[in-house]
Amino acid sequence: MDARIQIWNVLHDGEITVISEDGDTLTMFVSIPYLRRRLKPSGDSFVLTLTGVRHAECRDFSGSASSASSLRQELEIGSPEILKTESESMPVTVDTTMGQLILDFQSIWFALDTGQPIEYESIERVCEEYWTEWQARAEQARRGTSA
Repeated sequence: MDARIQIWNVLHDGEITVISEDGDTLTMFVSIPYLRRRLKPSGDSFVLTLTGVRHAECRDFSGSASSASSLRQELEIGSPEILKTESESMPVTVDTTMGQLILDFQSIWFALDTGQPIEYESIERVCEEYWTEWQARAEQARRGTSA
């Protein structure tokens, strides 16, 4: 499992709200309050810092290279919501509500929006806990309405 790729499935439903670029480093805030509020201190976003960025572009739903724009340009239009990736290697293609985000980078670091570093495994754990609880509530609701 490559955390550089899997994080995009873990943070599905998260909105990319802010980015910062500095040379070959791309920092982005991903707002996903239902996961983030499970961690202390309180906040609503995770910060992903991609280093060794070789390529970063957005494409519309056609996926055509002729439709490519920068992530900064996309954020001027709206906040792309992460849907999923089916990528297994770099570059990673992330499906969003605004098209595809194509990223090729060397490494990734995670932090809370309050600045504290966090391991990928901790983010993955709170995600699994959330969806396990969500599924249990959904099943309980179905049993309650079918009775």
